[in-house]
Amino acid sequence: MTTGLQTIDADGHIEETHIAWKERLPKKYQDAAPARRPGADGQSRLFIEGKAWPKPNGAGLGVGGPYSRPHPRRQGMTDPKARLVDMDSEGIDVAVLFGGGLGGSIPALEDAGFAVELARARNTWVAEYCSANPARLKTVAVLPQQDISASVAELNRTVTELGFVGVSLLPNLRGKHVGNPYFFPIYQEAERLNVPICVHMFLGRYGSEATGTVRFDKFFYSHLFGHPFEQMIALAVILGEGLLDRFPKLRFVFLEAGCGWLPYWIDRLNEHQEVLGVQVPALKERPSKLLERRQLFFSCEPDETELAHVVEVIGDDSIVFASDYSHFDSRFPGASKPILDHPKLSDGSKRKILSGNSRRLYPLG
Repeated sequence: MTTGLQTIDADGHIEETHIAWKERLPKKYQDAAPARRPGADGQSRLFIEGKAWPKPNGAGLGVGGPYSRPHPRRQGMTDPKARLVDMDSEGIDVAVLFGGGLGGSIPALEDAGFAVELARARNTWVAEYCSANPARLKTVAVLPQQDISASVAELNRTVTELGFVGVSLLPNLRGKHVGNPYFFPIYQEAERLNVPICVHMFLGRYGSEATGTVRFDKFFYSHLFGHPFEQMIALAVILGEGLLDRFPKLRFVFLEAGCGWLPYWIDRLNEHQEVLGVQVPALKERPSKLLERRQLFFSCEPDETELAHVVEVIGDDSIVFASDYSHFDSRFPGASKPILDHPKLSDGSKRKILSGNSRRLYPLG
């Protein structure tokens, strides 16, 4: 399928757990290296720091299945040449790549020194993957956020030496929300480097579990709740703690939760700013007004029913297309087709969602 548009995928995925990480780490950390082996239940699990990952209690199990429809597994998750073939078939010009279980786990590891080395090794490998076509395969950094000075150094390395176009942040890092001053040095460096903060939850990370994952033993619930509620919290504290004023050139994007929640949440934020705003003095303007600063972006699910309503309420300058390639709930083939065929979206809105907004979000060159 070709679209006639140079479509940009703002959030696709790769799979990191097939790499022999032990060989890429200093000797002192090789015993803690990620590796797949049978868990206590006999199932193959990813072990990091000697512990099964994700947690084997059923809360946020990343494997998720069984599924009600076939999983769109694609070789391009591990093979960049296969990825480029798939992108061509979809009319995708550029894909911005995020990791999976490994990349989402690094910020929550217990050993900070190990996290630093594993983040460096992981980011270097992703750069190798993207080297198959660096003009079309872009990616974002995972940082060892247990050590903020090391995170700043790694962010600088990945952007200036490896050509990365953003940084991935968990909305809940061991109880710290993204408005916490702990993260300000990362934000300051990202602003200086002109790369966005990509708020992306990964489920079932000990100490950094998404909303609801510790209360339920079914992946149906943890996946249903975890992504949107964490993004709603992240947006609230970014606005409430005045981050757009503190970092006026920094861009934030909220990923893998759809955008249908935005009209309700902005309306609720407006109401709370009006009635309880004295409690958050850094929130100086109505949240709906802050959207006009064009610092905030939100990925959509291509086939979500509320997309046209979101565009009607908040406009078409903040929504970006994301394929989620190729997770169990992604659409392939035909990732962008629901947007292209949408009867209620104008051609101008389609161009912004599929390409223009992502070019403002990411420094794609």
